[in-house]
Amino acid sequence: MPEDKTYKEAGGAFPEDAGPLEILGMGIYNEVSAYDFYISVSKKIKNKSGKEKFEILASDEKRHREILEGLYKKESGKDFDFDPLRVKKIKFEIKDQTGAFEVIDIAMEAERQAYLFYTAAAKKTRNPDAQRMFETLAQEEDGHYQRLSAERNALSGGFYWFDIEGSGFVEH
Repeated sequence: MPEDKTYKEAGGAFPEDAGPLEILGMGIYNEVSAYDFYISVSKKIKNKSGKEKFEILASDEKRHREILEGLYKKESGKDFDFDPLRVKKIKFEIKDQTGAFEVIDIAMEAERQAYLFYTAAAKKTRNPDAQRMFETLAQEEDGHYQRLSAERNALSGGFYWFDIEGSGFVEH
């Protein structure tokens, strides 16, 4: 792979001629971007439960990065050459309840794009281990989307018992 390769935010698609290492690199940068976003959000939230939810999402994205970097090393024989200047920064501002909805909407769209990216990567790869990994990551990103959607409903007063499994939204 050329040393001057610029990775862009992958979204739900990548160039048709993208190779396996390029796809892994795009995924790594996406996960770092998501991690940075969730950590930034968690630092601004005063509500303990809300803060913890975004910290959990950040932890998941960090784990996703580690998984992708592991496969990158396995496939290339070297560590991923990470450049923090290539990470897309997601800008947001929290002012009031409307700000919270905006942040959740940004996060939901990022999770939707991640799901589409990993689904496309699973279809493109010829490596069965990579395919399973991409499918698993796609399922996890979909789970993030579903949790964020349920959280949005809860904040809007439209809490539905069947939005999500578990008792995360009901305080004991």
